[in-house]
Amino acid sequence: MDSQTSDRPKRGFFGHPLGLLNLFSTELCERFSYYGMRAILVYYLYDTVNSGGLGMDHTTALVIMSLFGSLVYLSSIAGGWLADRVFGPYKGVLYGGIVITIGHVVLGMPWGVAGMFAALLLISIGTGMLKPNVSVMVGELYSKDDPRRQAGFSLLVMSINIGSFLSPLIVGSTSVAFGYHTAFLIPAAMMVVAVIIYVAMGKTTLRGIGRSPVQTLTTREKKRFGTITALVVTLLAALVAALSSKGLLNVEMLGDSMPVICTLLAAVIFFFIIRDKKTTPAERSRVYAFIPIFLAAAVFWAIAEQQSSTIALLADTRIDNNVRGFSVPPSWYASVNPLIIIIFAPVFAAIWTRLGRRQPSMMVKMSLGLWLAFIGFATLAAAFTFAGPGALVSPPWILAGISFMTLGELMLSPTGLSATTLLAPERHMSKMMGLWFVSNALGQGIIALTVRFFNEAAPESFYLAFAVVALVGGGIMFLARDKLLALAQGVR
Repeated sequence: MDSQTSDRPKRGFFGHPLGLLNLFSTELCERFSYYGMRAILVYYLYDTVNSGGLGMDHTTALVIMSLFGSLVYLSSIAGGWLADRVFGPYKGVLYGGIVITIGHVVLGMPWGVAGMFAALLLISIGTGMLKPNVSVMVGELYSKDDPRRQAGFSLLVMSINIGSFLSPLIVGSTSVAFGYHTAFLIPAAMMVVAVIIYVAMGKTTLRGIGRSPVQTLTTREKKRFGTITALVVTLLAALVAALSSKGLLNVEMLGDSMPVICTLLAAVIFFFIIRDKKTTPAERSRVYAFIPIFLAAAVFWAIAEQQSSTIALLADTRIDNNVRGFSVPPSWYASVNPLIIIIFAPVFAAIWTRLGRRQPSMMVKMSLGLWLAFIGFATLAAAFTFAGPGALVSPPWILAGISFMTLGELMLSPTGLSATTLLAPERHMSKMMGLWFVSNALGQGIIALTVRFFNEAAPESFYLAFAVVALVGGGIMFLARDKLLALAQGVR
């Protein structure tokens, strides 16, 4: 730990180092940009060309949304690794912010489908570099025994939800009034602000923080990395060329492939951790305990991440958004999730603190998270069943469904993240954190694979199928909780 870190004054930003204010502001702007863009992206994809959209069919638009989400989380693994081994977290955030900014600018230009794909690729890569490294740098602001450490991360989470709450309201309203491309430039402008704040404040508030890699690549490793990278790029280029020549490279094929890619990646990471000779028997047992947590998280994200795809579509086409003469932009429903988190996160934290050692185990919390997701999707299924095929549904139904899913997220996501750090072998911490990202990527890959079965006129069967999987998955984890806790070797 740099001496400048431990000697920082305790006053600054709500009693925290001023570096937290810098990272708080950067993360708020970045999440504003990401969730603002995501709140209107699906509408841009399928809206008519005359209305400023790309005119895609609904299924293709939903697949692209899920593929984009998967790619964002998969790129986080590469972004974290590059920061750890090549250029350090500080530059990871800086480079990521610049790439994201370029991506949003491209999305704001009227460059059609090609521009859209280029923009989403840039945003995915940039987010993969920025997001994991912001959290790493927050951790570096504090010594391991600093009592302010957990509160610092809580403030970072608050910045995320403030940005993601405000952005759909502002960007969504702008898209209605001035069109999609103008609305997409708002996230671009926010990212310019984020980069300026980060660099300007970083000279003083982040001095000595995240400036160097944790473990720099050796000369031999650099050569090997260069060779492997060149080989992978060549093989991918050859594969793309071959598939394109046969007319097989399309969005649907990519949607079918994503769950397989995520599953294989997860299997490889698990294999290397478990088979490592330096992994002790106790550590190996904890990794086995993490596998059902990984699978439960994938199931949950396959439900929760539909808020930006199937639920967003229905918010536009199947919800009666005329409320007392005011037409509610469908993008505004994307603000419900962060609002619920802002309201209830302190409540959950207070409950767990008060219960102390009497609080439910991580396995029970994961089960409860899945059961709340079940209630959320069962609520949506009931709403559309009662309404009948093609009929409009009252807004309180979708608000209730999203609220239950968000309460499930508050139960499952912090628990899973904490379990990841507690169950990981110390020398494989970054790989286990990568697995947590892969669980979300796999969940969105499942959406991309299954969305072809989504019937917009009668979505209840689709939602009920996911709800049943969550119900059964939560039940299995609950019934197996004692055995899983035994595998966890004292981690509760």
